[in-house]
Amino acid sequence: MKLTTNLELGKYFTFELSKDLPIHNWFFYKEGFAPQVVEYALTQEKITNGTLLDPFCGCGTSMLTAKNHNLRAIGFDISPVAVLASQVKCENYDKNEIDEIRKFLLSVPNLPESNYDWQFELFSPRAVFPKSNHNGLLSLRQAIANVENEKIKALLLLALVSIIPQVGIFIKDGGVLRIDKRKMAMPTKEAFRRKLKKMINDLETRAVNSEVPKVSQGDARNLPLADNSADIIVTSPPYLNNVDYTKVYGLELSLMFLDKSITKQVRGESLRSFITSNLPPENVPPEVGDAGIKVPVIGNYFSDLEKSLMEIKRVLNTGGACYLVIGNSVVYGLQIFVDELIAEMAERLGMQSEIIVGAERVADVKPRRVNIRESIIVMRKSGL
Repeated sequence: MKLTTNLELGKYFTFELSKDLPIHNWFFYKEGFAPQVVEYALTQEKITNGTLLDPFCGCGTSMLTAKNHNLRAIGFDISPVAVLASQVKCENYDKNEIDEIRKFLLSVPNLPESNYDWQFELFSPRAVFPKSNHNGLLSLRQAIANVENEKIKALLLLALVSIIPQVGIFIKDGGVLRIDKRKMAMPTKEAFRRKLKKMINDLETRAVNSEVPKVSQGDARNLPLADNSADIIVTSPPYLNNVDYTKVYGLELSLMFLDKSITKQVRGESLRSFITSNLPPENVPPEVGDAGIKVPVIGNYFSDLEKSLMEIKRVLNTGGACYLVIGNSVVYGLQIFVDELIAEMAERLGMQSEIIVGAERVADVKPRRVNIRESIIVMRKSGL
């Protein structure tokens, strides 16, 4: 296993640079990486055609970047919110469809009250939205449900769920939603109008009308793809931490489906990465050792990742590479070198591996501070 350092890459391991990029910024996804990660991988591998796969596609950064390079792209994610964001951002829209979106925009001030009932697993949505904003969200949700064109309906729904943090009196604090009554909530219909106007502008000035990536809800541990079907993989699985994405994006999920059980359902299907996942592991990869047995979430996390690595090897073409962004962790006081363990697992499974350290950070783990790093693991499928 080769280990090198390139700290220039670290600034691309967050969503910050995407916040100013047209279309990429339609949905804020803190856990995402910047398009430059994909650009780096494509340059290193000299990829100018073929198929790019992202089995943890999140908000679609890999998909949209591949589309901009006229590459065929395939993405999967377990979260319906992520799938919606990826599909909408990567879709092509013609002039008539853009005109229909603009027509909906003009109708926003006069939308009638809704009779929808919105429930969320953790608390009543009424607790975190001013009454007028809560009613405005449901009014828009009902109007969107009546749109006949499915592509336009999906775009409008993404616009709606993307403004939820702006119109509520809560903040996303790490892995939890926390009420903050000092926060100023923007009026729902005004926030929606601004978002939709920006999306229309991006479509008219920045959209690339090339092949639309295929994005589906799916599990990276069991990919519905043929062997040797991807030329390159660029991805980032969930980090081993206390972030339960079904809670962080739970309001978005529940507004999409108007069903409070959806978060629990998606959580049960997700890769077991968050610290509250304490069911005894059924299988612990040998590289993980006793830590995976003593701390169940560690064993479950690497057990799930092992299944994903097996699928990555299976679907990669011979000579193809997977660029995987990951961060190391501290769990119950144990420092876990996630990048090294994944690289060792990949080598046991028959892939060559290299770790490129891109960022060095400090985790404030009381009573001490621990130096951890974020890296790109390059895993290559050889012909041997």
